[in-house]
Amino acid sequence: MTSLESVRKFEYRPFRLKIGFDVDFEAGDVILHGLCRDVSDAGIRVEFDGSAVVGSSGLLILRHPTGELRLEAHVAYIEKCQVGLVFLFKTQWEREMTSEFITTIANHAAASPVVQFP
Repeated sequence: MTSLESVRKFEYRPFRLKIGFDVDFEAGDVILHGLCRDVSDAGIRVEFDGSAVVGSSGLLILRHPTGELRLEAHVAYIEKCQVGLVFLFKTQWEREMTSEFITTIANHAAASPVVQFP
């Protein structure tokens, strides 16, 4: 293997906000409840209380104290008990509302006081 073959191809990855809030995922008759680990404009990583199936799609409900967002999502991967879901936007408006929702969450997190214990 040459040194050029060992170089990884650059891929753009959206900024992920590390934050925790409640998430539900409804895929058919299955409803999973979980906790967000990080989120971006393109997707979310969640720890669910049950098993998700890679390739399944359904309604994802993000329940943050600042508001609630409902949109379609697809299970892209499962890694170390965390599920990666990709948002499935039907319209440009959904994409813009999701981006605005993520910005609101980030601003809320930045404005929240941090308490440190000795």
